Amino acid sequence: MKGAMIKLITPWILWFFNSKAVKEMVIQLLEKYAKSTDNDIDDNIVAMVKSALFPPEPAK
Repeated sequence: MKGAMIKLITPWILWFFNSKAVKEMVIQLLEKYAKSTDNDIDDNIVAMVKSALFPPEPAK
């Protein structure tokens, strides 16, 4: 029973974590945390994660 439930729920969970809304929430949480520190390293890491999750669209 447990194995069948996991097989049923797993695709939904993976879809949810790959959604744009969750990615935006993660970026917001990281940005808020980075503002609470007094170094620039975490700001650079947040920028790198943001550009990896939301790469700029190529110019047409």
